[in-house]
Order: sequence, then structure tokens, then C-alpha cells
Amino acid sequence: MSSESVFIMYSSKDSRQAHEFAEKLIDAGASVWIDTINLRDISGELDEEEVMETALLDAAAVLILTSQNALNDQFVRNDKRFARENDKKMILVTLEACDLSKKMRWRNHKTIKYHENQETAIGEILDLFNFTRKSAAAPEVEDVVSETPAARPEKVKSVTSKSNVQIPDEERAMLNEVKDDIEYYKFKMKEQISKSKMYAYMGIGGAVVIAVAAIFFIPELVTKVSEVQDKIQWAGGLFGGTLPTTFSFSSLNSTKDKKKRLEGVQLFEKKIARYEHGVLPVTKADILALEDDFGIYINA
Repeated sequence: MSSESVFIMYSSKDSRQAHEFAEKLIDAGASVWIDTINLRDISGELDEEEVMETALLDAAAVLILTSQNALNDQFVRNDKRFARENDKKMILVTLEACDLSKKMRWRNHKTIKYHENQETAIGEILDLFNFTRKSAAAPEVEDVVSETPAARPEKVKSVTSKSNVQIPDEERAMLNEVKDDIEYYKFKMKEQISKSKMYAYMGIGGAVVIAVAAIFFIPELVTKVSEVQDKIQWAGGLFGGTLPTTFSFSSLNSTKDKKKRLEGVQLFEKKIARYEHGVLPVTKADILALEDDFGIYINA
């Protein structure tokens, strides 16, 4: 990879926009590294993560496609930290308007507002890294001779999308089923996280109420310090003070665990995105293996 190349970092949820952005940069004359394009030709014996890590280290800079998805993506944050630890120049390229005022590790980077004017943003990137702009191809001049407009055959423009990879219908249906399973799992996990938070707050609130009641309504606690702990424990056992407190911490820990598992789902989403963009070849066996791995993950 050329030292003049730029590495594109993005959230898997923005994979379509990232691929289109990379294609526009390449068409304009930039040298780009992005997994949806550059991983297509790697040998199966090579480790994808190692290839991406090497590409990032060799890049002149890292373009971080910034969106709400990227700001909330643990994998983007991890990759960004890796880039920072290796003193890589990072530039934010906005896919949408984002409030970075409270994002300390984001707001200090140079920002290119791609979402406001794509052409201007592409030009700014080309100038920033001294990429040679590709000149527009001259239009073909057709011989008119004696041909009349009515006799001239009509030309039909063929528009194709480079990012549109043809996947057989059966494999596509299987992939969609896995995606549906992932979305349902995410929905249930978010639902459980909300409930865990509610139980945690209820438990903490109950413990506070019991503690206040014990202080203000048991006079002996004021005069007999030695009896304070015994009476609080007694009150807690009687009114459920111990249970809500314990339950609240359990709920908070449960919430953290569920959030980690929710973040882990992105690995499966990223692999599906690579299948859909043609980065990885996909067969029925691959999809069945992915489905099995996901089943093991959610039941672990």
C-alpha cells in the first residue's frame, strides 16, 4: 500500500455509505484503503484483522466517517484508540450532522463536512493529500453524416452500482433470516437492559427510603451508636432494605453484561456486510456456519 493512501474507518452500520464514499474518492483520483474493496483479493491464509492493522499503520492518515452510529460503535472507538496510540493523523468526515461538543476525543480533530457538500469535501481531501485529480473523460463525438435524428438509434444509459453485489436468491434469503434473528436479539437485549435499569433504580430508591426512615423514626439510633448497625440491619430485613440494595447492584451488573453482549453482535453484522459487499465470498455453508456461531453466542 502506498504511503500516500488514506485509510477509511467507519461503523458497520454505515457500510453502504462508506463504500460509496470510497468509490467517489477513487474515481476522483485518491489512493484509498477500505476493507470492502481491499480485502477482496487477500489470500484466505491471511488474517483479516492483521491485514487491516498493517494497512492502517501504513496509511498517510485515517479518515473516520463520522455519524451517530460511529460515535456509538465500540469497534470504531477501539480502532480510533489504536490509531491514536500509533500517532496516526485522523480526520473526521461527517456523514451526518453530529454534536461533538461533549466528545472530548473527537472534537479536536480536523473535520470535513461531507454531509453538507460532497463535491467540496472530496476536493478538500484531494488537496489535503496532494492527490492528482483525474480529468473528466472527453465526450465522444459522433459522426452525423447523412443520418437524420429520427433514424438514429436511441442510446440507453446503463447505470450500475459498484457496491451492488449479486447474491443468489436462496443465499440472500438465508442471510436475511440471520439478519432478522440478529435484530430480534438486539431488540430483546435492549428491552432487558431497560428493565434492569428500572429495577436498579427501584432497588436504590428503596434502600434510601429505608435508611432515611431508620434515621428519623428510630430514636434509639441517635443515642445508642452501638445499636445503629443492628437496627439498620433489622429494619432492612423487615422492610426489604437488604434485598433492594443487593438487587440494585445485581441489576446494574446485569445491565453492563447485556451491553457488552449487544456490542459483540456487531461482529456478526460486520461479517454480513462483507458478504453483501462482496468482500468475502458467500455460500450456503458459510451462512449456516454464521447462523450456528450466532446461536452459540446468544446461548453462551
